[in-house]
Amino acid sequence: MHMIVEVGAQLDPDVSWPEGAALSMFVGEPVQLMIFLSHPHALEVEAVSQAPTQFAWVDSEHVGVLAYRLGPILGWSEASFTPHMFDAEDGLPGVDLDPRVRIVLVDRDTNIVKALHTVRWPEPFASTVRESVVRMRETPYSAFAYEHALAALHRRYPTAEDLVVDRADAHCTAKPA
Repeated sequence: MHMIVEVGAQLDPDVSWPEGAALSMFVGEPVQLMIFLSHPHALEVEAVSQAPTQFAWVDSEHVGVLAYRLGPILGWSEASFTPHMFDAEDGLPGVDLDPRVRIVLVDRDTNIVKALHTVRWPEPFASTVRESVVRMRETPYSAFAYEHALAALHRRYPTAEDLVVDRADAHCTAKPA
């Protein structure tokens, strides 16, 4: 999901994005968290670039979950990740030593980028995510194991906030990049 985006730009109009978030991580590029919402509210647009930007990482063997909280008003949300969902030509899944995160909010009805913000993960948090991604990358992929792990997390921790409070392996407040 390598995309160079700017506020006001339209992503491919022929692609229909599902509601929610998509996460990509490739060595040599910032981590990219793309959030697709139907007609995002002005508070959601504003929250993308408002401090604090908080993250939590859950490593569940066959799936990683990045929980995120943007700004002081919005609650926790989440995006699941496995390095096996990307083609080899996309690049090597991983987290750079300069752990920047590009957050992109897209109006999924128009495919127009509404907000863009880049932050930096503290190194202890980035190291936890990096090690998790490398381990998952080296583990043979099983769609069943991925779906089972994700379903088990959601049964035990039904909300993103439950995941953050009761299950996260690492937490951080990101710094401006």
